[in-house]
Amino acid sequence: MLDPASGRVALLTARWPYDLVRQKENVSPDGQSWAYVQNDGRSVPQIYVYSHHYGSSWQVTFTKRMSYDPVWSPLGDRLAFVSTEGGNDDIYVIGVDGKDQRRLTLNQWEWDKHPSWSPDGSQIVFWSNQGSGRRQLWIMNADGSGRRTLLDSPYDDWDPVWVKQ
Repeated sequence: MLDPASGRVALLTARWPYDLVRQKENVSPDGQSWAYVQNDGRSVPQIYVYSHHYGSSWQVTFTKRMSYDPVWSPLGDRLAFVSTEGGNDDIYVIGVDGKDQRRLTLNQWEWDKHPSWSPDGSQIVFWSNQGSGRRQLWIMNADGSGRRTLLDSPYDDWDPVWVKQ
């Protein structure tokens, strides 16, 4: 575990806490909806949202290439996700209504994957192989600005989840 504010690192000796917080990433903050991936009519993986309240689903992304790994913003109005739309795995955000899709990262050959929102929605943590070629933890502002490494590690670090209350 890493506290991004202080830089303190702690060893997590059991997997279940990670699995528990990871499970909550695709559930809306009010617990009434969840985001998931399903192939569209062209067999391209897309992001969908199911609403328990309405008992129905709708397609959120309409990309030509696959979109996957959706996570809810803390306010429940946007989703961050990964797509290969631009040729590589990059991070995007979109409104849960499917409007205002924006690409946050732009890579030549690198991969940016597994986004997770900060509790206040101002930042997104993810892993990237940019620079070192290894999977490293990165962080950026929710608009894609201020991209920087979060932890300079000689190891592969991946699939971060920002713990929210």
